[in-house]
Amino acid sequence: MLRSINIKGLAVVEQLNLELEQGMTTLTGETGAGKSILLTAMKLCLGERADANLLRHGADKADISLDFDISQTPDAKSWLSLNELAEDSDCLIRRTINADGRSKAFINGHVVNLKTLQQLSQHLISIHGQHAHLDLLQPEKQYQLLDTSLPSQTAIVDCNERYNDWKKLNHELVSLTGGNDDNDSEKQLLKYQINELEQADILHLNYDELVQEHTTAANMSKIIEIAEKQICALYEDENRAIHSQLSSVSQELEELTHLSDKFSSVSEQIKEAAIQIQEASRDLRHITDQQNDDPEQMAQLDRQLSTMHSLARKLHIEPHLLTEKHNELVSRLELLDNRNERLNAIQQEITNAIDEYEEAAKELHAQRVETAKELSNKITSTLKTLGLPDGYLEIQVGYSVQENPKKNGLDDVSFLVTTNPGMPALPIGKVASGGELSRISLAIQVVTSQNNTIPTLVFDEVDAGIGGGVAETVGMCLRSIALNRQVLCVTHLPQVASQGHQHLFVSKNKSDEQTKTQITTLNKTDRVNEVARMLGGIDISETTLAHAKEMVEKAI
Repeated sequence: MLRSINIKGLAVVEQLNLELEQGMTTLTGETGAGKSILLTAMKLCLGERADANLLRHGADKADISLDFDISQTPDAKSWLSLNELAEDSDCLIRRTINADGRSKAFINGHVVNLKTLQQLSQHLISIHGQHAHLDLLQPEKQYQLLDTSLPSQTAIVDCNERYNDWKKLNHELVSLTGGNDDNDSEKQLLKYQINELEQADILHLNYDELVQEHTTAANMSKIIEIAEKQICALYEDENRAIHSQLSSVSQELEELTHLSDKFSSVSEQIKEAAIQIQEASRDLRHITDQQNDDPEQMAQLDRQLSTMHSLARKLHIEPHLLTEKHNELVSRLELLDNRNERLNAIQQEITNAIDEYEEAAKELHAQRVETAKELSNKITSTLKTLGLPDGYLEIQVGYSVQENPKKNGLDDVSFLVTTNPGMPALPIGKVASGGELSRISLAIQVVTSQNNTIPTLVFDEVDAGIGGGVAETVGMCLRSIALNRQVLCVTHLPQVASQGHQHLFVSKNKSDEQTKTQITTLNKTDRVNEVARMLGGIDISETTLAHAKEMVEKAI
């Protein structure tokens, strides 16, 4: 569950620290008070793209964090462990947005990208927006609603694995049969390229080592000159060599040691330094004597590097990748040489892959059909409680045999609905009015939310366009969902607000010529007053207060 939200420097929020509880939490407030900013902050922390315009005026950075308790969320714990982001039973997501539009994201202190945030969010929270009824018209959304309600995702995963197997084999088949029927022209080119690389002795040349050797050879005169100078400075200049000076110092210190043993350690250090200088100068002499300013070697290195650069340009690669390219060409030629044998084998493998795919697709179809029936019945029952007594929703799942496999199976999913008795069910976008579509969407969200395992559900004004007894039913539905998970609901309806286990009030005030949004947790008395405000507006009568108190106490 979501334990807390912390926001700093975002839009109308200067600083906000909000503690949340299990069960149903309702958020209410005047229009424009800033309820939406809470949802905006959540979405940013869950991977939505950021915009510098979201920063509060004068702020150099916005900082948002969501703190989750995942002790009862095994899917999230497993995902975090798999991605090496686990931190006991805690999950802290943080997002910062700079004034220049750049942003950073963190999971338990580790820097992550937005895609990673989005993947994690699927296990933590689900946000149902006030425009969800428009999404419902999209075929892919209907697919998603059905698939998230399946008893498990195993059938989808298995079907897509079989699809990927077929796709890989089909790609290899296309590669084998592309160009001429026997690929003679490609084989001739491959043989030419391989021969050219082998004649240049590419397999025995290391580009990086050649570059280093060339750099050394090009600077050989300077290398020898500097080395000779330093050998003299270290040892071979009898009058001014460092070794001679250290030897003289060592003799003087030896005399001091005879006078006081306090100088013995220093004397030993100088003796060791003199020995090390002597050894270093001998090593330097040995290395220098082996150096040779050889024009012929330089010319050979020039030729080798020139050849490697030329071959790399022909093959459109970097010179250091020539050996790797040679291996690729050899592998490709071997594949083409065995083309006929591989073609016979791959045809059978593709046939087997299609058979396995179709078996997985049929199993997925069977699960979708069964789940569609259950969902259709539950949604239809919910519609009747939302002011659509004659409403009926049917989820059709048609199996469409294709020449080739496709991702996510071979089903066509469509939501059909009717709201009038005696009328046939038709595609949802052709039948429902705007108000009906909102209620159908709400019914679908309520039912599908009960089927998933996501611990935190957010409903953002999904109750728009309803009222009266229907609104009370919606509130009771949301409260029932919150019995075994956390529900956050932004609402303008008193019937819904009164059902919350926790009630948050969003308000705004002006200070320092800037608007600030704040959120307050209401006690029972304040809750009654807020519900009364939602019922009666500015002038609140005793009757309105009594009604509000009855609504709150009835829910509790």
